[in-house]
Amino acid sequence: MTDLQSAVETFSEYLNLKEEPEHADAIFILGGSSLAPVERAIELYKAGYAPKIAFISVGGKFGGEKVWGMPENVKYKEILVAAGIPEEAIITEGLTSNTLAEAKQAIPFIEKHGINPHSLILVSRPFHQRRAFATFSEQHPDIKYINCPGDEPLDLDDPETHERLVQEAERLLDYSAKGDIDKQAMSRDILRAAATIRRDMKEKGTYTPRVKPPRKES
Repeated sequence: MTDLQSAVETFSEYLNLKEEPEHADAIFILGGSSLAPVERAIELYKAGYAPKIAFISVGGKFGGEKVWGMPENVKYKEILVAAGIPEEAIITEGLTSNTLAEAKQAIPFIEKHGINPHSLILVSRPFHQRRAFATFSEQHPDIKYINCPGDEPLDLDDPETHERLVQEAERLLDYSAKGDIDKQAMSRDILRAAATIRRDMKEKGTYTPRVKPPRKES
């Protein structure tokens, strides 16, 4: 395994925040251009971990109509119903197009449907799971979140994967500086892995420097 491949594997594992499932008040599916989280939510529901499945994303930069020709929430419901999930167990509305908006609106949306959530299973794509958790934790810190990401194969040599991993690293740093997400600890090995991927992209001319957001005033 090359240094770059090792870095991709290390940082991917860091982002893929995964816990053993526990019973919760609802399952919440994050938006994304993949049905892996939906399939995971189906498994969790059928195993009895929660009585409801909720989702509110219409699709943002990486999903929605660009992938399926329909809003994400419509596609998600279509897959859930086809898998035998009762319609009364599905609560959805097309409300958001990014993770911060999802985190801010998810809890009021679920409460509007008669659930006062003390615990929530979060289901996202593997490389999005940590940021999803960090965002929900910052916006609604009194709720217990259980991280159960979908399962997706990891291509260590895929340039698009490298780009997305670097973007996630920068978002974790930038959004915590803005105060939008709960700051996530990063060991030296994790920081080194992200730097290795970014350096390789720079050498190949595929890295686009980001504009850092202003820090939250204390």
